[in-house]
Amino acid sequence: MNNTALVIAADDARKGRIVDNLSATGLFEHIKPLSSPAALFRHLKSDQVDMVCWAVEEDIPSTTWLDKLQANEYWHDLPVIAFAEDQQSLLKGFLLGASDSVHVEINQHELNARINRHLQHWQKLLDLRKSQEQLQKMALTDPLTNLANRAAFDLNIKQVAARSQRSGVPYSLLLIDLDHFKSINDTFGHPTGDQVLRQAAEAIRQSSRDSDICCRYGGEEFVVILPDTNARNAEVLATRIHRKLAKQMLPEQIQVSVSIGISSSNHHNGGHPAALVEEADQAMYRAKEKGRNRTEIWRIDILNPKVQMAFSSSPRLAFGA
Repeated sequence: MNNTALVIAADDARKGRIVDNLSATGLFEHIKPLSSPAALFRHLKSDQVDMVCWAVEEDIPSTTWLDKLQANEYWHDLPVIAFAEDQQSLLKGFLLGASDSVHVEINQHELNARINRHLQHWQKLLDLRKSQEQLQKMALTDPLTNLANRAAFDLNIKQVAARSQRSGVPYSLLLIDLDHFKSINDTFGHPTGDQVLRQAAEAIRQSSRDSDICCRYGGEEFVVILPDTNARNAEVLATRIHRKLAKQMLPEQIQVSVSIGISSSNHHNGGHPAALVEEADQAMYRAKEKGRNRTEIWRIDILNPKVQMAFSSSPRLAFGA
């Protein structure tokens, strides 16, 4: 079994006895003796741990480490076994919050059974946690493209907007729409259309930075959230996406292009997510009106407050394969 136990004891002799007891069970691949709770938390941050075994000693004046362990969302169910020299210490182990409390001189068969039960319970909790994480990921992932879905977009943009408001650094959105996608579906069929969507999603993902959040917004629309990015820098990503798509090999000799609208947080829109989505949407439709396969940036016309919106155009982008 690939289990790891950590052993905490101030007294080296007690520590050695616990290590021997655990080794005799045959249930652990790694048994690591530690001299202090501080060493325990350093280990928890970096390595897998399946059990903590602790010698109940008067030499350890504080057991606040147990409270700290149980307050941690990930580690509060980790089995902690108290090893005691006498009945008073045995009860003390339970009172202080150990999962189980045993005599150091416990019968080996009984120890095996107790340890095995705790390890099985811990593994069930880990499996359940993994399943919950997978379900949560599925709930926030578009199954066709493996990008984040609309629900994930709604969660992420709120977080990015809040961070932008605190820091004063703008964030931007790219709203991306595949050009003539209905025609692709009608001409070549939905399986080919799905392949085009998957490849477009991959082009967007590969063009983006690690900090960018790529989502399928719905249908043939995608959106990218760019934290700590102004509109002009967002345009750099838009250009990469145009180029990447132009070089892609698609079925039926299909040439895919996109129209992209960009919006950025500022003191006019207050960085509100709904405002940025609306602005990016209007910019994207402006790109459609001006011939598609291009990017438009939405901005406020500062010189003429009566003008509610204006667009900064990038030239029509046509890149060779």
